[in-house]
Amino acid sequence: VAEALRRGKANKIIAYEMDLCESTVKVHIHNIMKKLNATNRTEVAYKIRELVQ
Repeated sequence: VAEALRRGKANKIIAYEMDLCESTVKVHIHNIMKKLNATNRTEVAYKIRELVQ
């Protein structure tokens, strides 16, 4: 989910590609945002990119 989020994919697309419910994707994204102390999806993508490099 984190990688798809980093690539800018929408929740609905992530859910379809991973065969999950959209609500499950939302929960994962919420937890990722909380752990990275991010306030929005863009900030999550930036922080994930920093962690990978």
